[in-house]
Amino acid sequence: MVARMLFRAVIMGPPGSGKGTISDRIVKHFALKHLSSGDLLRLNIQKKTEIGILAKSYIEQGQLVPDDVITRLIVQELNNFGEHNWLLDGFPRTVPQAQALDKAHQINTVIDLNVPFQTIKDRLTARWIHPGSGRVYNTEFNPPKVSVRIFLFFI
Repeated sequence: MVARMLFRAVIMGPPGSGKGTISDRIVKHFALKHLSSGDLLRLNIQKKTEIGILAKSYIEQGQLVPDDVITRLIVQELNNFGEHNWLLDGFPRTVPQAQALDKAHQINTVIDLNVPFQTIKDRLTARWIHPGSGRVYNTEFNPPKVSVRIFLFFI
């Protein structure tokens, strides 16, 4: 019997570098499971899980979620993937996170997106996130289907 090798990859890059867009294409083409650290964090905050409540308390204070909290969340979810090939998007972001991931899972490939700062700035300036659903739009190439107007009232 031949042992099947699992493919496990990480995609890294700054916000606006295209991790989500490229991840979607890779996942569809190679039939991988996809885990976005940001999506998982938002889901846990929305569902008010223990980790979600803890993470939200840091975020509301303008702090980063500590390495041990986000690492626990990600590794727990990856363990649920079992014997599947996967792509991890947006994690690790720090050396302690990378070390913890290395202890938990063998990574085959790391994709590091190197995008010019001006491109990232342009993308993020045009980014719009729908608060209710979390869907991400870009006013230049992926605008929301319904026109949204924002009115500011000053008293």
